[in-house]
Amino acid sequence: MNHIQHILINATLAFGLVLACPGPGKANLANYCLNGKVMPFQNTIEASFRDTVPVLEQETFDRPFGAAEYTPHASNPFAEKEAAPSKIIPTFKIEVDTSFSQVQKIPKEYSGFKIEIKASPEPLPSGHDIFFQHGNLVVDHLENGVYSYLVGNFRSADEANAFLLDFLAKRYPEAKVVEYGEGGRLY
Repeated sequence: MNHIQHILINATLAFGLVLACPGPGKANLANYCLNGKVMPFQNTIEASFRDTVPVLEQETFDRPFGAAEYTPHASNPFAEKEAAPSKIIPTFKIEVDTSFSQVQKIPKEYSGFKIEIKASPEPLPSGHDIFFQHGNLVVDHLENGVYSYLVGNFRSADEANAFLLDFLAKRYPEAKVVEYGEGGRLY
C-alpha cells in the first residue's frame, strides 16, 4: 500500500470511531439517534449527559441558550417619540397669465417664405398648445377673415419645403409654404 491509501484508511477509522463512541462535550451518533433520526441501533446507545445537543423533552425555544428569560418590548415602541414632520411637499396651484402671447404680426416690409401650420376662422385662445410649442410664431389676418399662424423665415421655397417635410409634415398634415413680398401674401 502506498502512503495515500494509509492516510485514507486511518481517517476513515478515526471518523467512524468519533461517531460511534460518545465523547465528553462532543456531538455524537448516540445523540443523533435520540433526536428522532431513524437508525437501526437507535435504542441500544445511551446519550452522554454532557452532550451538547439537549434531549427533546428539555428543549425550550422561548429563550436564548444561557440567557435570561425573554422580555418583550413595549407594545408601541414609538409612543414616546414625537411625530416627525411630513416629508411630502404640499402642492400649490399657480395661476398663469396666458393673456400675453409671443405672437407677432407680419412686418410691412417682410419678403420671404414662411410655413402656415394652422389656419382658423377665429383667433386661437391664448392657452392653445400652438403658442407653447413654437417660438417666433407669426399671425396674419387674411382678407377672407381667416387667421393664419406661421413659423420660420426662409429665403427660398426649397428651404421652406425641406423644413416642412423634415419637421412639420407629420404633426401638421395641412401645413403649407407661403410666400410674402413687402408684407403682402403672394400665395
